[in-house]
Amino acid sequence: MCELIPPSSGPPSTGPLTARLLLPLLAGDPHLPRLVVHTDLGRTELSTASLANWSAKVAGLLTDELGVVPGDTVVVRLGAGWQTVPVLLGSWWAGAVLTDVDDPGAAAAFVADLPGADAAADEVFVVSGHPLGAPATNVLAHQRDFTGAVLGQADRFGKPPAVDDAAPALFAAGTRWSVAELMTTATQAAEQFGAGARVLSSAAWSLPDPVLPLVLGALAAEGSLVQLVGDFDEAARERIRADERCTVSWPPS
Repeated sequence: MCELIPPSSGPPSTGPLTARLLLPLLAGDPHLPRLVVHTDLGRTELSTASLANWSAKVAGLLTDELGVVPGDTVVVRLGAGWQTVPVLLGSWWAGAVLTDVDDPGAAAAFVADLPGADAAADEVFVVSGHPLGAPATNVLAHQRDFTGAVLGQADRFGKPPAVDDAAPALFAAGTRWSVAELMTTATQAAEQFGAGARVLSSAAWSLPDPVLPLVLGALAAEGSLVQLVGDFDEAARERIRADERCTVSWPPS
């Protein structure tokens, strides 16, 4: 049986979802890895501090530049990638309701760096997914490159909004989740993974599954996610599993 997370190390019970997940990790060793993404272009690793910094930049972009307030909708139509996680966490930190459903009334939308990728929101950011964060190459005239837009934001999100358990946080697959319900999903996945787990995944990302258990569960377990993006044969996967010292695979067997 996997060791469960001691109650004393659990997340705070109030505030935005991202604060509940990241603050306990930042109180420990900020240099521990939390997200590792392997692509055919290279490997990207984000420590606790780096993940918090990038998420803070996204939250700052949304609140300070776009005026996003709790309950506003943010559209996220991105696949697996290291920039996807800060987009998710930064949006939740700002109190936004995430969705993968196109919504012309959304405060912002984040789309992949693919020809013709777009959304109906007034503010559309194109996310390159490049291992080094290079600018997107498929940016239409009315869109903005995510990297260029976010880099100038502060590395800290000093005044997160007040968000309670019942606040809406996600709408996907025809279902709505509150902050409390997402925390329950994170805690349940963390219990399955085990404390400090290093989770290896090659699954394609979509909302709600497998993003919720993978990303939120790994953080709630005070562990890390190792995500493979692209085609990796069995030998390559096993080599990465050993090199990254992974303890759990997704999907679970």
